[in-house]
Amino acid sequence: MKNKKVLILYAPFGAGHKTAAKAIEEAFKEKYPDVEAKNVDVLDFGFKIFRYSAPFIFDYINAKIPFLYKWIYNFYNHSSRYKFLNHASNLLIKKEEFISFIKKFSPDFILSTNPLPMQLVSKTKQKDITDILSANVCTDFGFHSFWHNLDVNYYFVANEEIKKTLISHNVAPESIKVTGIPIGLKFGKKADREKVLRDLNFSASRPVLLIVGVKITYKNLLKVIKGVKEKNNFVQFIVVAGRDKNLQKKLEKSEINNDPQIKVFGFVNNLDEYMGSADLVFTKPGGLTASECLANGLPMIINDIMPGQEQDNVNYLVSHGSGIEAESIEEVIENIINLFNQSDKLKIMEENCLKIAKPNAAAELADFVNNLF
Repeated sequence: MKNKKVLILYAPFGAGHKTAAKAIEEAFKEKYPDVEAKNVDVLDFGFKIFRYSAPFIFDYINAKIPFLYKWIYNFYNHSSRYKFLNHASNLLIKKEEFISFIKKFSPDFILSTNPLPMQLVSKTKQKDITDILSANVCTDFGFHSFWHNLDVNYYFVANEEIKKTLISHNVAPESIKVTGIPIGLKFGKKADREKVLRDLNFSASRPVLLIVGVKITYKNLLKVIKGVKEKNNFVQFIVVAGRDKNLQKKLEKSEINNDPQIKVFGFVNNLDEYMGSADLVFTKPGGLTASECLANGLPMIINDIMPGQEQDNVNYLVSHGSGIEAESIEEVIENIINLFNQSDKLKIMEENCLKIAKPNAAAELADFVNNLF
């Protein structure tokens, strides 16, 4: 008897799609080791010129021309303009190579954490491929019409609002599973706060602000830290620069790196521990990052939002009392200070985060797929 096979597809337009794919693969490997789960970047089958340039162009437009991204996002958020994905896949992907890979791997189920890969599956029009059970895994808290695909059997979504929207697109309710956005299994586990803070030489009795994933200049980041410290010198800071090596170097060379209440890191593998030990986070509203924060009951301060899906995410978080949108750096500082001075309000936001958190999304998704065949 052959082992079950699950193919997890993603496209590297933003880090979240890949992170979700990895989380799903991890869940299968931990819960169902007999299932061969494989995650694949569809741009591996792309024309060389686009393999590297397409993600770069996407990131460049987001960072440098946000009004253009907003226009594109809104213009194509309509079922009548779905053909754009057809044109994009024709331009980017070597279809025959992609089809050959799927036939060789021969999956029992195909999952996609980005709309583009599933559109490629649909386009094959080959029954031995389009008849494979499949699902789109929505990685944000808002809905875009690109996620709707007539050839998809199931949808795994973040919330009931997306489910209602899909039903309005004539998707059968039983085909829509509100699991949440898949995040790493470790984010659903409680951190040993005292140990984490002790390792940082921090006090467990003082508040901790985590700064991670923000699109911010070195100058403005210093402004936030100094502005908070001027009003509340008890706050301790964990600053994670991630893959922004330039920002990390500047921070490490600055005077703040000599402050025992401030710890600066580059990319870390224990972000779950820092999230589980912080009281508040200044971050970006990506679907995966927000889901990780929610799983840890970590209220969010959000600034410099990318139009489109990030705005959808912020609207969802703010409407549920889990995050605050700050229009400026001054508002960021003001909100941080106010929350640390109002522990009751911070506690309510923490409870609101946990109310809508779905830390077991990847495991529930794996359970559902495994029980289908």
